[in-house]
Amino acid sequence: MTTEELAELFLAHLYDLAEAAPHPNFLFSVNDFAQTCGVTDRRDLEKAMNYLGDRGLVILAGIDMLGGISAGITIDGSVFVEKGGETGIIGQYRRDPRAFAVTPSELQPSSPAAEEKATRVHEEKQAPFYAGRAVAAILSDIEDVLQGEESVATETKKDLLADLATIKIQMARSVKNKAVIEAVLDDLSGIPSIAPLVTALNCIVGAYFK
Repeated sequence: MTTEELAELFLAHLYDLAEAAPHPNFLFSVNDFAQTCGVTDRRDLEKAMNYLGDRGLVILAGIDMLGGISAGITIDGSVFVEKGGETGIIGQYRRDPRAFAVTPSELQPSSPAAEEKATRVHEEKQAPFYAGRAVAAILSDIEDVLQGEESVATETKKDLLADLATIKIQMARSVKNKAVIEAVLDDLSGIPSIAPLVTALNCIVGAYFK
């Protein structure tokens, strides 16, 4: 399976999870899905997620110390799935999801040495990269949702968009004012339609931007 096919296969799965969730902005584990499809090489998984993240189709919320990846589908990602993708694998998955599942006995785990090496590479190089890209993607999605939010008064919406601009400015600085960022995120969290995205953003900022 190519990187593009793996990426689109996961995106379709992520789309289904988001549709079934109480709110479309929930985050889901990439690793759980990878195991069901027999993906045991973390590098393949990260390449697929990079591909989706670079195209703005998913939000990469972060990677934990063991290499676990959490992600959420973006508005563009949902549209991409609904149009059937580009490789044809989404159509195949829709016709027979079971054809892409493997049993536990078919899985071939990576060796401990390979796992340790991949984790070390992640810790040294990947976390800051993922975090910065995830923040940009989440801010973009928050702005899109706010722009179309009809339940918020015009003046209030202007203030909230100004808050977003403040966060963007802070995140672009080498020395960030965490107090300002936290105060702005607290204001934004009061809007139900963007609250899950704000929570994800808060987690990333707290974890990677000390």
